[in-house]
Amino acid sequence: MSTSQILELLPKLGREERREILDRLCALEEADWTESHQELIDEALRSGPASPADPSDWEGALQRGLGRGDRK
Repeated sequence: MSTSQILELLPKLGREERREILDRLCALEEADWTESHQELIDEALRSGPASPADPSDWEGALQRGLGRGDRK
């Protein structure tokens, strides 16, 4: 079913049917976010303990950020 077909059908559905659709869409979105968050957590755990940033780390980050701004 295409997006346009779904949008055309939605106003014709009852309140409970629309609520069920919304709940299912929210569950799918939650699952996507949960997977993304878990990937970030796993990556952080694999990277080991955090170490304090030294001034060169901050300077490098600043220069990268400024470079991105210049490219826009």
